Amino acid sequence: MATHSIRAKELPRERALAEAAARTLHRRLQRALEVPSKAARIFKDYAVNLYFPANRMSALQRLRCTPPLLLVEYLVYRVDSVTEGAKDVDLDVARNADYDKLHAYKARFESLLRRAHAYNGVVAREIGNGERYVRLENKVTSSRTVDHADVLRLAELRPSDVRLLHGMTFALLGRPADTALLKLLWPVEVLADIGNDLTDYHKDVAGGQFNTYDAFVKLYGPAAPERLRTEIARYEQMFLDELAEFPRARQAELRALGTRRYRPLTAVIPEALPAHPTPAERP
Repeated sequence: MATHSIRAKELPRERALAEAAARTLHRRLQRALEVPSKAARIFKDYAVNLYFPANRMSALQRLRCTPPLLLVEYLVYRVDSVTEGAKDVDLDVARNADYDKLHAYKARFESLLRRAHAYNGVVAREIGNGERYVRLENKVTSSRTVDHADVLRLAELRPSDVRLLHGMTFALLGRPADTALLKLLWPVEVLADIGNDLTDYHKDVAGGQFNTYDAFVKLYGPAAPERLRTEIARYEQMFLDELAEFPRARQAELRALGTRRYRPLTAVIPEALPAHPTPAERP
C-alpha cells in the first residue's frame, strides 16, 4: 500500500517534468527553424527583389551569388543569440563571455568571407557597422534609456546585414562597388527597416524587443506618429535626391524597385499602445 501511495504521488511530478521537457524542446525547435526562415525571407526581399535587379544581374550571376548570400544571412542571425542573451548587460562595460564570443565570431566571419572571395571594402565597412549596431542596441536595452538620435542611428545601422549582402555581390562577381547605387539604396534600406518595425510593433512590445516606433511613442507620446512621419518623409526625400543624379533612362526602374521595398510597409502607422512597463519593470 505504501509503495502504491508513493508511486501515485510521483506520477503528477513526472508528468509535469515530461510536459516541461516537451515545452522546452518545442521552443528550441521553433528557434532552430526561425533562423533559416528569417534568413530566406531577408534574402528574397533584398537580394532577389532589390539588389539583383538594381544591378541588372543575369540569371547565371544570380545563381552564383545565391548560396553564399543565403549562408551569410543565416550566420548573421546567429549573432542575435549573443546579443539577446546579453541584452541586460552593457558589453562595452562588462567584458564578459558574450563580449569575447562576439569578437571571436566576427574574426571567423571575416575569415570565411575572405576565403569565399566575398570580401571588399563595402563588406568590411558593413561588418563594422553591424558591430556598432549590436553595441548600441545592447547599450540601449541594458540601460533602458534612448534619445531621438539613438533611435534614428539604430534604424540607420540595423540594415548593415543586407548592405553586407549587396557588398558581397560586387566581390563575388569581381566588380568594383557601385558607390552611387549604394548611396541611392541607403535611405531605402532605412525606410524598409522602419517599416518592418511598424509591422512588428505590437509583437515587439509584447516581447520586450526594441522597436523604432515604440521608442518614438515613449519619447513623444501622442505626437509619435507625426514625428515618425516627418522622419519617413526626410529619408524618402534623400532617396529622391539621389535618384535625380541617375540617368533619366534608369530613374523609373530604380524608383519602382526602391518604393516597392519600403512604401507598403510605411504607408500606415498603427495607433500607439498605452504606456506599458518593460519586462524588467513588471512585477
